[in-house]
Amino acid sequence: MNEDRVSLKVPAKPEYILVIRLTTSAVASRAGFGVDEIEDIKVAVAEAGIVIMNQQNGTGAIELDYEVDGEKGIWISICPSEERETDQSYTENEQAELSFYIMESLMDGIEKKEEDGTIRKLKMHKKFGG
Repeated sequence: MNEDRVSLKVPAKPEYILVIRLTTSAVASRAGFGVDEIEDIKVAVAEAGIVIMNQQNGTGAIELDYEVDGEKGIWISICPSEERETDQSYTENEQAELSFYIMESLMDGIEKKEEDGTIRKLKMHKKFGG
């Protein structure tokens, strides 16, 4: 079984969504996904990053972990780190609802861990050929 793990930590600023998308593309490509699947994964991960970035308690950085299983697919975890206060709550944000709809439609599975109304972790899975 071929397993790889890649970690990334970026500042929680909109301009770093591009870095997240590019890294996601590279990891998914290396894992063996096709062009359409790579685009789906990139969009879902960018949406997850935006949701984490814009939630009520905010974050100073976003951490991503990519786990590639050469037989089963890819798992991507997105977590906030270095919390900061903001005025916005993801539960009150219509954009967040749309983001979750997009993520659910593009990925094969999504897990959300919350604590006190704050998302502590999003974990997504995409199977090969899925």
